[in-house]
Amino acid sequence: MQGHSLWSRALLIVVLTGAPACSDDANDSRESPSSMSDDAGERDTPKANKQDAALPSISDDEALPLVFVHGFAGSAQQFASQAQRYVMNGYPAERLRAYEHDGAGTDVASFIAGLDAVVDEVRAKYKTEKVFLMGHSRGTAVSSQYLSDEARAKKVEKYVALDGAGCENIPVPCVAPAQTTNTRPGQTDPLPGQRHVEVATSKESFAVQFKHFFGREPKVVDIVKQKEPVVISGRAVNFPANTGREGVKLELWELADDGERAGTKPKAMFDLDATGHWGPVTVDPDKRYEQVLIAADSSNQHHFYSQPFLRSSEFVRLLSGPPDAESRQHTNTSDHHAAVTLIRMREWLAEDKVEVSTSSERGDQAVKNIITADVASAANARPPISIFLHDDAKTPEDSSLALLDWFPMQPFQTGVDLFMPASETPDGTITIVNTPRGFDDKPQTLRVPNWASSKHTITVMFDDFPHD
Repeated sequence: MQGHSLWSRALLIVVLTGAPACSDDANDSRESPSSMSDDAGERDTPKANKQDAALPSISDDEALPLVFVHGFAGSAQQFASQAQRYVMNGYPAERLRAYEHDGAGTDVASFIAGLDAVVDEVRAKYKTEKVFLMGHSRGTAVSSQYLSDEARAKKVEKYVALDGAGCENIPVPCVAPAQTTNTRPGQTDPLPGQRHVEVATSKESFAVQFKHFFGREPKVVDIVKQKEPVVISGRAVNFPANTGREGVKLELWELADDGERAGTKPKAMFDLDATGHWGPVTVDPDKRYEQVLIAADSSNQHHFYSQPFLRSSEFVRLLSGPPDAESRQHTNTSDHHAAVTLIRMREWLAEDKVEVSTSSERGDQAVKNIITADVASAANARPPISIFLHDDAKTPEDSSLALLDWFPMQPFQTGVDLFMPASETPDGTITIVNTPRGFDDKPQTLRVPNWASSKHTITVMFDDFPHD
């Protein structure tokens, strides 16, 4: 990802030298189409499942392997929703790739060999001469440099540049969807009202991508529930380096409606190796789950909560880090309050609303909208996709809603002082209601236990698309 503040523009200088939607998925009879992979080494994945006659279909000859390259502080997370849309339109799921590299690195040239290895791997695996290539933000700098070499460019059939370097001097057919607030030369398809990360994840952007690759409009752009069993897998990584959380145990728990764990045993457990890969595991699209990372060298457990997994995906990413990670060092912790990180791959702007309340034996905390004027004022510079919430040491047990130190200075992040009473053994519930701009009738509600921040980190992940 690449921000558009003075800081991020300076970094860019350094590193650079819609369509009709289906109403439901009732006719989707394919078998768990999860086979999406990434660049952490060639892996055996299930073949794409046969397509129901009522849904679109794309032949293997037409569906060249598609490689996505993320940007600064990015990962495969920016491709997760689009991958589901491609599969819903008949794209063979196993042909989708994300090249994940050091999200904090600034040496673009150092990423070229890794990208070339992924391109060659999928060309060989699927016996195709060429691939489709797509980059986002700094990923467009990587892709542009990759394509500047004639031999490498011959491996690419078509290219999509998402809100970055654009199509100037690109030797293959190219389109460049972009936000309208900060257009650059070579950007061909402005997306009104959208912001930098949203350009990578929106259905409007998908429609531009799909038409460029296949010469026709997609049949499906809205993500809806999959009829057949949903199978998920992914990686737990050290943010922003995208290295695997090696040596960590991952537990996946089914949750009850109130956010508490259902049952006394996890649904699945995984011991993570150097790649950080976990899964696959079958989940119910009508239920919610908790994923918790437990490290032998730390007393801190990292809990992840998300909306129901509507469709199969291999691009689920758990962004975490070791005990000395910078974000943890700047988080005020105690036995008596919770610390929560909200993540959404669509920027939070002034038109959004995120209401947080806590019920606890120590006393309830009333509903507060944490999209304050200070948070909203960042909309013209670096609107956040991550919002850190915890009790500021300056005003203990008082929700001033003032911006926290350090976090607002990080790309795509901010932080808000919010007191959420908590306990080592949770004695209450934190309720978070995210009302996405443009979808006032589709609020997204997640309830999580009020884990004490002294030994627990909580991440709440909202989808970047609305749910019915």
